[in-house]
Amino acid sequence: MELEEAAAERGTPGGDADRLSALPDSLLHAVMSFLKARQVVQTCVLSARWRHLWRSVPCLDLDSDEFRTPAASAPSNHPAPVHEYSDSDIESYEDSEDDNDDSNDGGDNREREWEGFEDFAENLMHRFNVAQLDSLRLRVCRTRAPSFADRQAGGWLRRAMKYCTPDPPRQREGLSSSSWPLKRLYLCNVALEGHFAKHVSSVCHSLEDLELEDCTCGIRSITSRSLKNLVLKSCRWRHLSEITSPTLKSLVISGGSNTDECVLVIVAPAIAHLSLDVSLRFARRISVNQKPSLPSF
Repeated sequence: MELEEAAAERGTPGGDADRLSALPDSLLHAVMSFLKARQVVQTCVLSARWRHLWRSVPCLDLDSDEFRTPAASAPSNHPAPVHEYSDSDIESYEDSEDDNDDSNDGGDNREREWEGFEDFAENLMHRFNVAQLDSLRLRVCRTRAPSFADRQAGGWLRRAMKYCTPDPPRQREGLSSSSWPLKRLYLCNVALEGHFAKHVSSVCHSLEDLELEDCTCGIRSITSRSLKNLVLKSCRWRHLSEITSPTLKSLVISGGSNTDECVLVIVAPAIAHLSLDVSLRFARRISVNQKPSLPSF
């Protein structure tokens, strides 16, 4: 009976025992955190109860693969967009994808896929306060995206870090009003300019896990007083010369390249796990400084 009353209060028609909608926002957000961003936004059409829940999810997973033509043309269990929610229906920008046909030229399909993802991502960044997130994942599929996609994705992230600020209720003890509560950041095929590391260190004071995969990076140094896990996979570095963190516990560098004349100095006194799966040419230009000694691995 209590669940029915709660459901009725939250907008469930007829007082039906919608046990899922009757859950508190915190639990619904936990469930939504396992979904990709497109699916999260589509929940806004379920009922009035769900209309704005997507705006405050703590974890956001933006993946261009969600917009691949086979997925768009296959039967879907998700409800069709309801246009009465025009103020929050970001998925309305995706309607044109439903007409895609597998017989279309592959290049045309990829162009439409990217346009769908581009429209969705840009509108999401405008309508969603990225600064309130605990976790952000942004992945662009290199083989199905245009050559400028990594730079465009990097621009989305740069603008978010410059202009998004946390909502007052999300501010935490020890953090300034401009600090993000972000703890986990994963980026794949994103072009990161030199100022990226400065943006991260200035607003992400709680960042613990950072993973960069297949990224083109103009970053000279990575410094943090909160980072615990750092993973760098197949990244193309122009002149990375320093990784410094007194809190870093685990560092993985797998593949990738760096400018020949750069020596990468790693200063991580608390490191417990170090994995270097790189070419000998790259490895010879890496210097690890730790006190008192580097643990065996």
